[in-house]
Amino acid sequence: MLYQPPTVQQLKQLKEELGFTGAQMAQLLGLSSSRRWRDLVNENNPQGITPASLFLGAARLTLNEADIQRVLEKMRQIGATIDLDSASGSPDLDGDPQP
Repeated sequence: MLYQPPTVQQLKQLKEELGFTGAQMAQLLGLSSSRRWRDLVNENNPQGITPASLFLGAARLTLNEADIQRVLEKMRQIGATIDLDSASGSPDLDGDPQP
């Protein structure tokens, strides 16, 4: 898979176009917190967004609610526990890269 993340400026532009707060961007992308969003858009230390987080955000902006629920149900059938509106209780489940 070839993947090059959007630039910091492109991520900031998306946030502006959506009119979202940092917390809303974090939720959209499945990040653990608005702090993680700020880390992604830190021009002094650009980290790049993971393909999985960007895919989740793009899917949530593109698909209708019924399609999103179908995907989430498939994830549950596979064995995942997922609730897009719930804060993560575990850093291993928050969509952020792990060491």
